[in-house]
Amino acid sequence: MRSLLDFIVKYSYVFLFILLESVSLALLFGSNERQRMAFMTSAGRFSGSILEWRSDVKSYFGLRRENEKLAYENAMLRSRLNTVLDNIEVESLFSRIEGDYAVARVIDNSVRKDDNYITINKGRADGIERGMGVFDSRGVIGVVMLPGKKYSIVLPVLNGRSSISCKISGSNSFGFLEWYGGNPYMAYIVDMPFHTDVNPGDTVVTSGFSSAFPENIPVGIVESVEEEQLNYMLRLTVSLFVDMSDIRWVYVNTHGQDPEPEELKEELQ
Repeated sequence: MRSLLDFIVKYSYVFLFILLESVSLALLFGSNERQRMAFMTSAGRFSGSILEWRSDVKSYFGLRRENEKLAYENAMLRSRLNTVLDNIEVESLFSRIEGDYAVARVIDNSVRKDDNYITINKGRADGIERGMGVFDSRGVIGVVMLPGKKYSIVLPVLNGRSSISCKISGSNSFGFLEWYGGNPYMAYIVDMPFHTDVNPGDTVVTSGFSSAFPENIPVGIVESVEEEQLNYMLRLTVSLFVDMSDIRWVYVNTHGQDPEPEELKEELQ
């Protein structure tokens, strides 16, 4: 109690000044309408600034929660969009087939290995057999290598064991599409006749000389032409149409799978 009294006595002049100042302001604004309005306006601006600042501070500290909410909503929308796109893609595939192709979904894939493989969700129970060609709306993907009952392993273009008969669009000269590892966007046409009229920018398509693919399925674009003087053949570098890392739905060519031609070739070996 003693300390409180000492504090009041010590700062009594300050308290007296504040009291007199308050009385003066009350008399001034109480008797003068203009001054009172000016005071209220200034006070309103000041309090408004304080409120706006407080709102900005609250908004800043609420950003993390809002960002989390937006991230969740974006994830939900992306999931719904993917579902819609899948349905549209499947419907688009079915709208283009006429009973000659089966539609399958890719459930496993690799592109960075020396020998890559693709797994699809269709097998012998769905009419899938060894040697059937696999492609999508962009072009060639590979050939069925090992069909199971419900699933199948596909030997894609990006495998050192793959060799697909191809030609230059508009020409009857053909060679074989092969891949030697490395760049998953590039492959090579080998054993193309030396006299073939081919230039960078030309389109490569399937030749139709095997039962795996019908003729003229897109393959890629010629990037460069190299002459192999020793065997009088051309070697073409080809930019593939299909991004093998981005495949979900594929066609499997179930038409025209007559095993006799391949059986005859095997007997010759």
